[in-house]
Amino acid sequence: MVEFKLLEVNLSNNETKTVDVSDDIRRYLGGRGFGAKLQWDRIPPKAGALGEDNILYIGVGPITGLIGAVTSINAKSPLTLRGGTSHINGHFGSELIYAGYNAGILISGKAPKPVYIYVNNDSVEIHDASHLWGKHTVIASQQALHKELYKNLKDQNTRIMTIGPAGEHLVRNAGIFHDFLHVAARLGMGAVMGSKNLKAIAVKGTKDPGYHDPHRVYELMRTFQHESRLKKAQDRRFGHSMSIPDRYYSTTEGIKNKQLGWNPICDLSNPVIHEQQFKVWNDSCNICHIACYCPAFNSTPTLGPSAGELRHDNCGGWNANVMLPGYDAQLYLSPYVDELGLDGEDVSGVVAWMMECYQRNLVSKDALDGIDLTWGNLPAICRLLKKIAFREGVGDVLAEGLKLAAPKFAKEMKPYAMTGKGIAITSYEPRGSLKDAIDLAMVPVGELHASRGDPRRVVCDSLTICAFLRREIAAIFGFDTFARDMLKATCGWDVSQQEWLDIIQRGAYMERCYCMREGYRPIRDDILPDRFFDETIYNKYGEPKVLNRNEFMEAKEKLYLSFGLNKQGIPPKEELKRLGMGFVIDELKEIVTEWE
Repeated sequence: MVEFKLLEVNLSNNETKTVDVSDDIRRYLGGRGFGAKLQWDRIPPKAGALGEDNILYIGVGPITGLIGAVTSINAKSPLTLRGGTSHINGHFGSELIYAGYNAGILISGKAPKPVYIYVNNDSVEIHDASHLWGKHTVIASQQALHKELYKNLKDQNTRIMTIGPAGEHLVRNAGIFHDFLHVAARLGMGAVMGSKNLKAIAVKGTKDPGYHDPHRVYELMRTFQHESRLKKAQDRRFGHSMSIPDRYYSTTEGIKNKQLGWNPICDLSNPVIHEQQFKVWNDSCNICHIACYCPAFNSTPTLGPSAGELRHDNCGGWNANVMLPGYDAQLYLSPYVDELGLDGEDVSGVVAWMMECYQRNLVSKDALDGIDLTWGNLPAICRLLKKIAFREGVGDVLAEGLKLAAPKFAKEMKPYAMTGKGIAITSYEPRGSLKDAIDLAMVPVGELHASRGDPRRVVCDSLTICAFLRREIAAIFGFDTFARDMLKATCGWDVSQQEWLDIIQRGAYMERCYCMREGYRPIRDDILPDRFFDETIYNKYGEPKVLNRNEFMEAKEKLYLSFGLNKQGIPPKEELKRLGMGFVIDELKEIVTEWE
């Protein structure tokens, strides 16, 4: 059997150790599921998300880097003050596997001064990062650290995660960045990293992953790569740029802070235009045959040169939601947001909120430090973003995110903050689909459109499978069959169908229970802003899009039951005991009256 090793780094006392967590990995798999268990075990109840008691778990799973290369980042969220999880593609997770830490890295405590962690197989070092802190944006930080590692250690093949100015200033929607293009954006994991005075993590690994049956691993990967070749052509050509116009035409993408269902600006988001005028090449994660990341370059007389990658999350949040016309502005704004170290999707929700309040004369130009925050005003957006990233002026308040900033403004402004649990809802328009609306509202950690409340989404993130490959896996193998076969090949586990179903349920229950301990109440909190129920929008062809509140509530109750919960969204007491999770019952019994 494969042994799973977790690297623990305590920044308060500079101690590091390696721990065997094989039993927990067998029960929670790693990534998001194990991250939820670590939050329950290692974070004191009601601990501050930006305090020393929070943890930061860089999570991988038994098949990280084989079918997709996702790394799961987990901590208590500074945005929602509940459980937090975010995911980043690229090569970092695979490098952790090669370094021998196939259960990831758990970071605790707080360094007395800025530091970075350098991992090279069995060698783990904590270095001073004062020369990087406050001096560089995201890409410059990664470049400087690469040069430093090569100069001092002759290491030129290191994978690096960094935060930018927003993370350093504890902006609650700051992200963590890797290899320039990849971002763990949601739920403020960059702020948690910054709160620990941790500027970067650099990893290099040269070890054999030590799979139980490497030949079977190869067979499964070869079958997948061959059978999914048709999907490859479409996604490789257009990457993320294809999903944005598709959603505009079906009215499931936000426009003008969710005020509209259509605007002519939407027609400018054309993947063919992007391909012909801006795209340069495709970039892929570890071993991925699709390569859906599409770096692009642009130069205009007014904006100058810019280079970046138009992700659906970033562009869906900006684009028509703040009325930016076409790709010229987006190809300037998207990398600008990344360089500041912000989650583009969440901070775009903050900006769109302020724009609508400015439109409605609920906030003045003076209150915005003299910024004329009209729709589509790119210079104004950039000025406000810089203030947020550095916590200057009004940016200091807006850096708190929609949940915590809204009460600091006039109460008339709060209804226009498009959030439920504290995360901005920008890339999806839930009035386009009852299913999308329920999916957004049901996630205990917050409205994550790629995550949702389905336990199978949690298990995918625990295995660290790329979201864009899940349907292909299901079509080729059947997802459960594939997962059990892969676990047998990589770990040597004989996982029965019932044990697999228990793993799925256990991870989802763990995340839900931790969020409940920190204040989440499903029946109260699994809801969307009133705008989505009270205002009708119309698509390009004049067809109305509505969200009926009664239908929503009925569908929510049915989905609770289908997820193995009761009608209030609470895991049944007896089921928790059966899954070996009786330890949560005593701690939650005072708030879960249904267990009496």
